[in-house]
Amino acid sequence: MKGRLKLKFVVAAAAVLALVGAGTTSVAASSATPKAGGECTKVQYAKIVKAAGKSYRCIYDAKTKKYRWQLITKATTTVTTVDPTKVDKTGWPSKFVIGGVPAENVAAMQTKWQGLVKLFQDELGIPVEFYAGTSYAGVIEASIANKVDMVAWGAMSYIVSKLNGAKIEPVAISKYVDGSTSYTSKLWVKSDSTIAGIKDLKGKKVCFVTQTSTSGGLIPTEGILNAGLTEKDITQNWTGGHDKSMLGLSTNQCEAAFSCCVVIGTGTLAAMKPAEYKQIWESGPIPNGPMSIRSTLPASFKAAVRNILLTKGNKEYFVSKGYNGCTDIATCVVVEDKNVNNFVEVKDSFYDYIRGVCEATKSSSCKA
Repeated sequence: MKGRLKLKFVVAAAAVLALVGAGTTSVAASSATPKAGGECTKVQYAKIVKAAGKSYRCIYDAKTKKYRWQLITKATTTVTTVDPTKVDKTGWPSKFVIGGVPAENVAAMQTKWQGLVKLFQDELGIPVEFYAGTSYAGVIEASIANKVDMVAWGAMSYIVSKLNGAKIEPVAISKYVDGSTSYTSKLWVKSDSTIAGIKDLKGKKVCFVTQTSTSGGLIPTEGILNAGLTEKDITQNWTGGHDKSMLGLSTNQCEAAFSCCVVIGTGTLAAMKPAEYKQIWESGPIPNGPMSIRSTLPASFKAAVRNILLTKGNKEYFVSKGYNGCTDIATCVVVEDKNVNNFVEVKDSFYDYIRGVCEATKSSSCKA
């Protein structure tokens, strides 16, 4: 990947984009009732509405250059069990390398991923390693150079990796215990802060994750544009990790911090006291990033990996094997945190919403 990844804000988009965190509303059945593929407007962009028992999100279609309603569906899958010991292993790699974009420090990531590593090692019968990326750009580079075989991405970094030549295809997406396959971006400040929302960030120092982070870069950018702010209105501090963004807030490197998937008072944020911080903004639902696999690997190997992830990458199986020290389903960590229950199949088109956000914000980081 050439050059340094940079993020640009477009002032013109700010006046027309609707708030990401606008929430879900209901609409009466009429000629204006949303339907999949039907046109919506710039004013409705990113809003989610319910009609006839279904939910729709207004997205920007980069192919048609129009705004349209997208039916929000849950990722589901059906899979037939495959015995890896009975498949053709011609051309299989001598080892399997799994990578992850930085959410915490390397030691913490290694610990949380050891169960999944052990699962694949037991099932594939070859050495399995975990590559804990220290930067999003580093993992993207590793994927392009074929140094990692499977990667757990954020949605945006997956898209950027493909745009820059990585030969990868989505395999599965994590599903939470509540049945959802999405998460949100959040904005945090200290409890005594006078900052009450994104509009109040003008003139402030703000911590972000990285330009290729979906919830720590792209979606916050959309929220900032929606609030009528520009790049010049804030001082940006790109920290490189979700926990680092929060730590930047705690050490006064910034006055507000964007992040996701962090729990104040635990792990790398153990020194932070929950009562001393408050969340003041939350985005709409963001599709969980995919687990992708190198397209150039043998078809039989990719099928085996997919089958293992979809049939055994779950709390019940981890408890049965004691992976990650799991003894009960409620506290078992399959990967990252106890909220992940299992994996389900996902298609590349699931991320068209993120591609639409890239187009709408004109983020240069979404491009090759």
